[in-house]
Amino acid sequence: GGYIKTDAIVSRFSDGPVAQSLGRDAYIPNAVPVAATGTENARTYTDFHAKETRLYLRGAGLMYGHKLAINAEFDFISGQVGQGIAGAPNEAVTNPYNPAFRLGYIDFDDFRLGQDWTTLQNLVALPDIVDLINWPGEGTVFGRQAMIRYTWGPLALALENTESTVAVHGGNTFAVTDDNTLPDFVWRYTLKTAAWGDYTLSGAVRQISDRGTVLGGNDTAIGYGLSFAGKIPLWGQDDLRFTFSGGDGFGRYLALNTVGDAIVDADGKLRTVEVFNGFVAYHHPWNPQWRSNLALSAFHANTGQLDEGSMFGPGVSRNVRSATANLLYSPIPKITFGAEYRYARRDTVGNLSGDLSRLQFSARYNF
Repeated sequence: GGYIKTDAIVSRFSDGPVAQSLGRDAYIPNAVPVAATGTENARTYTDFHAKETRLYLRGAGLMYGHKLAINAEFDFISGQVGQGIAGAPNEAVTNPYNPAFRLGYIDFDDFRLGQDWTTLQNLVALPDIVDLINWPGEGTVFGRQAMIRYTWGPLALALENTESTVAVHGGNTFAVTDDNTLPDFVWRYTLKTAAWGDYTLSGAVRQISDRGTVLGGNDTAIGYGLSFAGKIPLWGQDDLRFTFSGGDGFGRYLALNTVGDAIVDADGKLRTVEVFNGFVAYHHPWNPQWRSNLALSAFHANTGQLDEGSMFGPGVSRNVRSATANLLYSPIPKITFGAEYRYARRDTVGNLSGDLSRLQFSARYNF
């Protein structure tokens, strides 16, 4: 199964050009450019693509008295590495895109082995929006990675792939260090009620490490965080969906790594960064064919906990927020046409700001 999806996107960036990239195909908070006051140079782009098209193979049953299931999933946008003809730009001739591995796991009784969405996430709480790649990007938990997960009733415990994202002293970007030795420990508790909705409380404790492989430091630290998410039934078929998360040294799991886990101070030691984010999305069906959604989303990095005047580079994000509204039409159950408007704004440690206005149209057929 899977779906075929075509998108037409018009994006206006207030503070400068954005090269053809994932930041123009989907909403990436850190892809919103910023510029000093008086130097802004707004750019508007129109992009068409079908890269979000998704394919999966799934199966489930009993084998020798054990419950067994498999899932393998691919799309054409997650790992964008274009292949033009004779070095020609992708959009000039053939628009080819490589398939990207999204998910692949085995369920054996109560164990899940392989790559899945991180145990921190509550997929039931995700909003019904046109940009299916990153949802409200700055406001959600987001991660797909390899894991060993055990589920016992409403409780799930997992050891997940470990990684640290660290910035050099005064740097603007957070790089992966690949120096960790301990897996991330992640847990989730799920509460489902017929009248009051579905909720999850999840958390993680993790090692953050930089042993000089990338940044020249030699230190480890502990990161941790919590996430509370749910779907609240309202009147009729309306519902309210939300996720609120926060922690220290928790940035890799939030807002697409908008601000990473830690920064190297002047002495080569790791200083973890506090991050918080969340979103609220209201879902309203007008009738069986038409529905609308409104989502508000925000991210904040507590850069004030450290000496932001010298510790962080001026381009590090401090606040990002967005508002999204859409109208979706499904003339038959497997086909959906959508129109969506998003406004987003990003502010940095160096008091730079930029905004994005985007109108997106889509057509999707699920099979």
